[in-house]
Amino acid sequence: MSQIIGSVAGVLVAFVGGMIVYGVINAISGLRLTDEEEFNGADVSIHRIGATSVE
Repeated sequence: MSQIIGSVAGVLVAFVGGMIVYGVINAISGLRLTDEEEFNGADVSIHRIGATSVE
């Protein structure tokens, strides 16, 4: 029983910690692309390169 309680507590601590980190990163820099960036694609929006080369 103590192993189950410890495992559940570990999962809860990891989940809460992950949500805190996610919230801080989202508040500082944002994790989502705008609709326009999403339409153009992450390669162009984030990395400034195309996924395919057009010649």
